[in-house]
Amino acid sequence: VRVDYDTALELLDHPRHEDIVKAGLAIGVLDEDPAADEVLYRHQLIQEYFAARILAREPRPELMAAPWLAADIRPSVRELLETLPPAETLPPLPTTGWEETTVLAAVMAADAEAFVRGVMATNLALAGRCAAQIAARRVGGAKDSSPLPHAFLDDLRWALVHRSRDPEADLRARIAAGLALGWLGDPRFERRDGPHGAYLMPPLIAIAGGVYPIGEDEPIFDLEAGDDDRAHVPRHDVAIAGYAIGQFAVTNAEYACFMAAGGYDDERWWSTEAGRAWQRGEGTAEGPKQGARHGLRFIRKNPRLLEDWHDSGQVDDDMYERWQRRLAMTEVEFEAHLAELYPGGRETEPRYLRDERHNNPLQPVVGICWHEARAYCAWLSAQTGLVWRLPTEVELEAAARGRAGRLYAYGEVFDAAKGNTLGSRLKRPTPVGVFVEGDTPEGASDMAGNVAMWTSSQWGEEEDEPDWRYPYDAADGREALEAPASALRVARGGSWLGVYHLARAACRGGFSPAARNVNVGFRVVRAAPIS
Repeated sequence: VRVDYDTALELLDHPRHEDIVKAGLAIGVLDEDPAADEVLYRHQLIQEYFAARILAREPRPELMAAPWLAADIRPSVRELLETLPPAETLPPLPTTGWEETTVLAAVMAADAEAFVRGVMATNLALAGRCAAQIAARRVGGAKDSSPLPHAFLDDLRWALVHRSRDPEADLRARIAAGLALGWLGDPRFERRDGPHGAYLMPPLIAIAGGVYPIGEDEPIFDLEAGDDDRAHVPRHDVAIAGYAIGQFAVTNAEYACFMAAGGYDDERWWSTEAGRAWQRGEGTAEGPKQGARHGLRFIRKNPRLLEDWHDSGQVDDDMYERWQRRLAMTEVEFEAHLAELYPGGRETEPRYLRDERHNNPLQPVVGICWHEARAYCAWLSAQTGLVWRLPTEVELEAAARGRAGRLYAYGEVFDAAKGNTLGSRLKRPTPVGVFVEGDTPEGASDMAGNVAMWTSSQWGEEEDEPDWRYPYDAADGREALEAPASALRVARGGSWLGVYHLARAACRGGFSPAARNVNVGFRVVRAAPIS
């Protein structure tokens, strides 16, 4: 809104109109254009507030209507992925412009349920956001908010679940539904009380016992980049007992229960000597330091690699510049840089918990080390009276490949629309399960992307070359839980930050057990198959 100064005074129609304009300018509600002798009003948040007051009294859900079916949206996700430059992010779905105003109005509405029901009919994900905001305000102690009935919330939650798993919905609509569901609470995770506080029971997928093909004979990695191309060789059969595996990677919501129960302070859950040392704050900096040292050696060995990472979007501009500075450092300077960057000390939460790109309750928890993942499993075992643990690497591979030995969890050909990898152009983890077309035939989700997953298996001392090779033999010592702190552990499954070949079911990689990477989480296994 822009009017000349005299018109502004007339509109105010107040004895102190000039003082009111001066006050508006002083507090930043108004702006002025002295050259044109005009007063400007462009404070979007305040405009949204006043619009929300009207919308709360006179709901107009048709204003929020937005397309969500893939058939109604062009270009499609697949078309975009084929044409987007490598480093560009997948663009979001078109918005109506009424989203923030609607969320504000939902809290103001006298009949909150009726308001949200109206929005639910035209924009389901936005209805979820409205309900979450109402619930958050209620928890905060507000007396004037209208509580939403439990039955209605359950209907809304399940509607969001179904939207997040609807193969006919655009992928971005599924993601939006999953994010809204995260803040409302996902009903697929049953909330229970155990002897150590509340916990969430994960949905499980039964994996039948039998003989499974493990490994591959053909190359997976880029030999020119210097990757070890023999880690997954040879293809061989392994007899595996039946087990149940989490349908999804462990989420932030599940892990939050462990933190709320004081999991970082209770030594009972940290069962190895190295794990207890990490819990006390000893050696917590070594994992990230070791990863940075390996990265520097790898880039110096392959001079073109950093440019390729930057061009493909694997590293952003800030990280690219950081690696450029590191390449110019002496060894002493580099170690001083690492000491400043990773001071160490005791850790009591995932590394990226405060980062809004990674902390939605329904996203997989990331930035946790192998010791943290195992502590969670021990705590969940005590809570439920059942035995929970990390999968062995062949259990994870068998769940992804099935007895048919698929190359990817969903089939023989890589598809960026079936798993969250670098090729999906999302640049962050997605809520679990939204890549429904990438599920295994048994129903396990995100086995070829989203986050890589810790396993119990050892890799060796050097990232470039495993000491524990294939054929796999569980009795040869590689599954020993007690090991030197320097012994790397295997992570599998590809990730949102990984190129396509890392999503191959047979792909293996080793990480320091103290590493807390932005693209690594974990999945639980229950030893006995579910009935």
